[in-house]
Amino acid sequence: MKGNELVWRALADRAIEGQRTWRNVADLAYEAGVPSTTAYLALERLESNGTVDRYSRGGLAVVSIDKLLTMLCAWRNLERDTLTWTTREGIGPVLDSKLGPYALGGADAANAILNGRAVADFNEHIVYLPASVNLTTLPAGKEVRVLSMDKRAAKTWNGYSSLAQTYADLFATPGWQSSEFRKALRDSFLRDREWDQEGDVR
Repeated sequence: MKGNELVWRALADRAIEGQRTWRNVADLAYEAGVPSTTAYLALERLESNGTVDRYSRGGLAVVSIDKLLTMLCAWRNLERDTLTWTTREGIGPVLDSKLGPYALGGADAANAILNGRAVADFNEHIVYLPASVNLTTLPAGKEVRVLSMDKRAAKTWNGYSSLAQTYADLFATPGWQSSEFRKALRDSFLRDREWDQEGDVR
């Protein structure tokens, strides 16, 4: 993923949890695992369309989680970031070998976030792996999309991709099943209207 996407993901994940304000850009950059210069550039786009407010003291606040997720979804490019495709049987030994942290994404992650609530059947799976894992021995297949796990995700994700990452990945995945999971996440964690929250972030 590109640096701006990591910044937007960090903002979105924390905003969904209720942390919409940040004391400074340096804290956000650390959370996203990017240099401060990258965080400043990522915020410029969000400030220009009213997604965030920047304070003269140096802090910032997320005004619209909906716009933030929209930006993250619009930039998400699964084809660009896919390392390889394989089968469920092929990825199993890699996950069992404990060569490093991994996370299930897409519908698997959404299913876990929704506490196992059945939304739709799905055949395509997403697995995030560290860049250090050797993928050359994986059999070819079309069941499991393997993506690279960034360093911050490797430290903070607990077996599944974060909510914001899961939402963006489902948006970038074709098929009605992914749309159903994404809508279920939205219904469970996002308000239809944020206007009544405006006073909370100023």
